[in-house]
Amino acid sequence: MGQCYTVRGAELLVPAAAFAALGATAGAAGGSVPISVGAAGGSVPIPSLDSSAAPLADPEDSFVLPSRDRVARQAADSGAPEGWDWLPMRSVIRTVPEVIWAPAAKAMAFANWRVATRFCGVCGSPTRDKSDELARQCTACGQLFFPRISPAILAVVRKDGKLLLAKNARSTTGFWSLIAGFVEPGETFEECVKREVMEEVGIEVEVDGYLGSQPWPFPDQLMLGFAARWKSGELKPDGDEIAEAGWFGPTNHPPIPGPGSLSRRLIDAALGEMGG
Repeated sequence: MGQCYTVRGAELLVPAAAFAALGATAGAAGGSVPISVGAAGGSVPIPSLDSSAAPLADPEDSFVLPSRDRVARQAADSGAPEGWDWLPMRSVIRTVPEVIWAPAAKAMAFANWRVATRFCGVCGSPTRDKSDELARQCTACGQLFFPRISPAILAVVRKDGKLLLAKNARSTTGFWSLIAGFVEPGETFEECVKREVMEEVGIEVEVDGYLGSQPWPFPDQLMLGFAARWKSGELKPDGDEIAEAGWFGPTNHPPIPGPGSLSRRLIDAALGEMGG
C-alpha cells in the first residue's frame, strides 16, 4: 500500500520514542540535531512518519492519493495508541528534512480538504470520492469539488544592503519574518507583493523576480517567494497585522522562524548574500 499517514487537523501521528530521542539530542546540542538516513557517523537516524504500524483500527475515513500510492488517513478519535504521539506538523517540519515531511504534509492537506468538502456547496447534499480522479462529487446534483490551493507571496525586500523583517501582531512565537499575504482574485503575483508591502508597512517597492515556492499545508497554501527593492516611503506598520518592522543586516537581526519553511530559507539566503 505504500506509506500511511494519520492526521488530526494540523497534527500528525508519530512514533513517540524516535521524536523524543531527537528532542533530547537537540537539547544537548543547543538546538542543532545531526540527523541522517542512517546511523553512521554518530548521527541520529531520521524517524519514519509512516503510521501503518500504529495499532489503530482501520477507520472508514481513509483514502489513497492517486499515482503516489500513499494513504492519508483522517483520525476518527483523539487518542494516540501506546508508543505514538500526536505532534503538530510545524514541529515535524522543524525536526526532519523536507524530503521526509513533504509527503506527510501533502497527505494532511488532502485529508483536511476531504473533511471540509463532505457536503456540496451548491445544494448541501453529501459528497463522495470520485473513483477516477482526486475529487469529491455531490450525490445529488453531480457538482465536482477539486482540492483548493491558496497562493500566497513572501516578499524579500532590500534597502541599502539590509533586509525588511516584520513581527506579526498576532504572533506568540516572537519571531520576525518576511511580509506575506494571499493573492487576490484578478491580481498578479507582482501586484500582490506591492499591495501587501504597502498595506502592511507603508512603503512602495519594485519587484525584481521570483525566488522559489513551497507547498504549505496550513491548510492549503502555496508559498511563492519574490525579490523586491525599496522604492519610496518610511516604514509604518499597520498595527493590525504588523506590530513592528525594520531593516536588518546579518549581524543584528531579531529572532527568525525555525528551519523547514520557505521564509527561513529565503531569509538565510538574503542574509548570506549580505555577508552573514
